[in-house]
Amino acid sequence: YRANGMPVTCCDISQSPYRGQVYIAYSDSAGPSDHDIKFVKSTNGGLNWTSPLRVNNDAAGKEQFFPWMTVDQKNGHIYIVFYDRRNYSNSATDVYVAKSTNGGSTFTNFVISESPFVPVGSVFFGDYTNITAYNGRVRPIWARLQGNSISVLTAIIDFSSGVNSNGNTMPSEFKLEQNFPNPFN
Repeated sequence: YRANGMPVTCCDISQSPYRGQVYIAYSDSAGPSDHDIKFVKSTNGGLNWTSPLRVNNDAAGKEQFFPWMTVDQKNGHIYIVFYDRRNYSNSATDVYVAKSTNGGSTFTNFVISESPFVPVGSVFFGDYTNITAYNGRVRPIWARLQGNSISVLTAIIDFSSGVNSNGNTMPSEFKLEQNFPNPFN
């Protein structure tokens, strides 16, 4: 129906063995109704790139879209959040994170949304995803459409302790603070 998300570029500046590598994640069509999340990397500052690697590890023929990526600058791990329809035969959509601990050579996938939702063409859904990570603590955000209402959700995934808590609790209050560096507190 519309563009399938923009590519995202990250650089590893950690002290890991992958320091200096440049990564690009994007959604690409493998055929009608079969978009996959793809990943390429450069180990020489962008002079040469690997062949595209398929990040989503499901069978072919399902839709994945709107990826966003980060590199944990403490340990060099790569995380990509994306929407995924691998578990359904209709437009029901989950949110997944792909994780690489080996410089993007391989990825593992896990679902982070608690239940599926169905985006509809009459409501602009957008590519409102993002993800950040530091020292094993990963914080993805994504939009969820329920009827005609869009919600923004988050999770805290702590790989150092094994805790995974989805953001299903409401904040006690919202504040709009000074707009630098982030207006939301």
